[in-house]
Amino acid sequence: MSPKKICTLLVSAALCFALAGCATSGTSSEKGSIQYKYEEHTVTMKAQPKRVVTLTAPLLNMAYSVGGTSVARPVTTSPIPPEAESLPIIGTIQHINMETLVGMKPDFVIGEKSHDAKLESLLQSNKIPYILINYDGIKDNVPLLEFMGQVYGKEDAAKKIVADYNNKMSDIEKKASAKTPARVAVLRATGKSITAETPESICASMVELLKMNNVVVSHKNINLTGKTVPYSLEQLTADDPDIIFVVTMGNADEINKKMDEDMRSNPAWNHLKAVENHKVFFLPSDLFLLNPGVRTPEAMEKLYDLAYNG
Repeated sequence: MSPKKICTLLVSAALCFALAGCATSGTSSEKGSIQYKYEEHTVTMKAQPKRVVTLTAPLLNMAYSVGGTSVARPVTTSPIPPEAESLPIIGTIQHINMETLVGMKPDFVIGEKSHDAKLESLLQSNKIPYILINYDGIKDNVPLLEFMGQVYGKEDAAKKIVADYNNKMSDIEKKASAKTPARVAVLRATGKSITAETPESICASMVELLKMNNVVVSHKNINLTGKTVPYSLEQLTADDPDIIFVVTMGNADEINKKMDEDMRSNPAWNHLKAVENHKVFFLPSDLFLLNPGVRTPEAMEKLYDLAYNG
């Protein structure tokens, strides 16, 4: 075989390998794609998103905490970053206006499955990349901070925030472990009823991390898989905790005032150790009903101070 033919064959073989390589990797746009993954949910995009919309206040707070932004926000009574106050409104958390959302031309939408599952088919039909996550307990805070860092290309900022968060959590947990555990009841008060919180709820999960004894957990006959359980005044009297934390759901001023009046006038209440010793604490919902996100160490510190220094 002549040198010329050998050279031709080698060039042809090299070209075949190159084409095979392209076929294996996909198109050039696929080669440059980015995958965003949160737990079992994965979204593949052609480029890093530039117009992100977060559909709930906690997600909005998490986005801004790592240096991200949102091009719109829902109406909410929960605290949000001051710089997000002037964002265009896309409805309420419970009722996102899809027409307004689509009009914002987002290239990525981040929502919570508990609120936004009903939007899934509409997001798909409008070809809007999205991810709906389960963001509930404080155990979700670190994974979500890391995820937000990836979405906004702020991984280094997210790592610093996570490290600071973990250090603060470790410090308060270590401080609490040196104390004789307080016996506490965590009550959930609404305009209609009072229940007891289990460790599946936000406040009671913090109580558990602080090694306090939640009296409801000692009842082996109570199913603790839900966030709250029925809890009578008779049972509370029998348990007679040292401290009562009250988390309000609804009109806090009205509910707390009525509950305080009941404690003063009802003998069943005012004979409780916690009532007699002025150890009943009404907690703000933004820190103890909803997941406080990066403010969780602050909330834990507040519980610690109320229990041991209050």
